[in-house]
Amino acid sequence: MLIFKVLHILSMFAAVTFLVGEALLYARAISRGDVAGLAGVRRLVGGRPVVGAIFLMSGIVFGVLTALTGGIDFFAGWLIAAYVLMVALFVINGSPWVQRLPRLGQEAMEAVAGQRPVEEVAAAMVSIRTSASIAVAVNVTLFAAIIADMVLKPF
Repeated sequence: MLIFKVLHILSMFAAVTFLVGEALLYARAISRGDVAGLAGVRRLVGGRPVVGAIFLMSGIVFGVLTALTGGIDFFAGWLIAAYVLMVALFVINGSPWVQRLPRLGQEAMEAVAGQRPVEEVAAAMVSIRTSASIAVAVNVTLFAAIIADMVLKPF
């Protein structure tokens, strides 16, 4: 049904907006060595990207409903590519080098509150600067590939 397709697109648009936005804010604060900025991102986003994850899961459900009600072949090449890209997205974001970002954000909040040395958090930010940038670049690339796959249906 057309309504499921519309809800799929809207949910995924919102998911990408929230998830990539959060990742970019984390990476920007880390790349600048801005402990207070990182604390602010963590305070605003929270411990986990709940809103973005809800939209992502809703988008997946609406995508499945679209395929079920629209006569779309679940084994079409472009859908298999989307499945692989989504699995890669979940694996990357479940990795320890991405999962440490919220913890570092929490440490930044503690540093701003005077419960931890600011220098300690700043040093930790320097040590993960490259991996945080890579994680964001991989996320953006995967999302772009999923969008291109859904729009172009190349396979």
